[in-house]
Amino acid sequence: MRNKIAEAEMPVLTKGGVVIACPVCGQDDGLTLIIDSDDFTETPSFMKCDDSHQWAEPRFPRRMGAEFLALVEKTRPESLDWSAISGGN
Repeated sequence: MRNKIAEAEMPVLTKGGVVIACPVCGQDDGLTLIIDSDDFTETPSFMKCDDSHQWAEPRFPRRMGAEFLALVEKTRPESLDWSAISGGN
């Protein structure tokens, strides 16, 4: 698989019983996770809310996004929309 950058709308996420929310506006549902398919590090993931506030979320490491994308590509590839990515899939 070649390196891909993707965005995924996420359900409400919690870590240690604390809801992950936008630090500016407080939105906690439908946050967008920005995924790098080759980044399996513990570096914080980038997230953004509907108001386009973007931040690095230390409670959601990049490896989790990469693992999520790999799982969806294997189990439900039809659910992925690559039309926004130059060159498609």
